[in-house]
Amino acid sequence: MSHEAKKKAKYYYKRGGIYNKKELFDEAIEELTKAIDLDSNNATYYCQRGIAFGESGDFENAVSDFNMAINIDDECDSAYNNLGVEYHHKGLLEEAIHDYCLAITFNPTVSLFYLNRGQVYFEQEKYLEALADASAAIKLDPKNTDAYTLRGETYVNLGCLPKALVDFEKAMSLNPNDIISYANYKLLSSA
Repeated sequence: MSHEAKKKAKYYYKRGGIYNKKELFDEAIEELTKAIDLDSNNATYYCQRGIAFGESGDFENAVSDFNMAINIDDECDSAYNNLGVEYHHKGLLEEAIHDYCLAITFNPTVSLFYLNRGQVYFEQEKYLEALADASAAIKLDPKNTDAYTLRGETYVNLGCLPKALVDFEKAMSLNPNDIISYANYKLLSSA
């Protein structure tokens, strides 16, 4: 591939990313498809387009793109994480856990991967696993409001109400607009 084609592919990729951030998913898909047409051996391009497909509700194409990314780079942690997200949205919790575990295996330093897996464990009522993942997410990113909220909700289900209150307070201090932590805190503190 020529230097010029690579440069043009990167341009389309960046435009696609901007469209994704603006939630203009059809436009993102169009730009990212142009990037892939120019450089079909770039896992990142497939991941970004897979996100756009997923956000637009196209499960099959999202999964296909994440799998293409993995075919290109079998240690592509973001592809595994995003596959987990898609499976989670479809209610395929075991598949989601499997892919979140792979994402963590390939990159154990990303707080979001633990948070995502912890949320699935919570839904499965595997509270000790959810607690461990929420705590790992907090250790990696002490400002992760969602991780404190998840851990607080997990503590509630484990009957550790004082610890839950501490986590809800911390989440509210990090994000005063965190309605879930606020509601949980108010409910527990008035009990």
